Amino acid sequence: MIVGGVLLGTTACASSEEWAMWREHPAHFASGHHLAFSLKNRFAPPLLSEPRDVAVAQTEGWWGGPFDVRVAALADVAGRWVGTWSGRGVMAPRTSRAEARFEQVGRWGEGRLLLADTLAAAVPEVVRWEGARGIRVVLDVGATGVVLRHPEDARLFRAELTLEGARLAGRVDHEGAPVRLVLARAR
Repeated sequence: MIVGGVLLGTTACASSEEWAMWREHPAHFASGHHLAFSLKNRFAPPLLSEPRDVAVAQTEGWWGGPFDVRVAALADVAGRWVGTWSGRGVMAPRTSRAEARFEQVGRWGEGRLLLADTLAAAVPEVVRWEGARGIRVVLDVGATGVVLRHPEDARLFRAELTLEGARLAGRVDHEGAPVRLVLARAR
């Protein structure tokens, strides 16, 4: 009964022409590097591909379809960054030092972000917990910036930063007051 319902639900979503096309091309958009490509595009559309993806797909002969596929030039955020964070303190606005070190491989990366003097500030708790060590972050790099997330749970820490020349600027997602982050590439 359940299997019949699933089959009925599945067949109701595609026309007979679509089923015929998929039967002719059972691996229509698969390649030997499908997992890596899928991880890069888990928030698609539009599809994000690097020149390497296009080359592999053309070599394997599977590239095609009615999709708008753009080769994305990714921002370069690797290295050391220094700057300031600003937000609300217990009694007044606060501004203090911020430092980051990022390692990047293509669209993904990891690093550490240190926001100094956060003990009495309205910042995410994980920032206060980690203190002078800074927090570990994972990077999701795009064409114009980067999203930083806590490696275990993005609800603990998430920041969106835009790359403007040699400067990263943006905000830290926080339930309380907004926290602004401005970093410049260190020499």
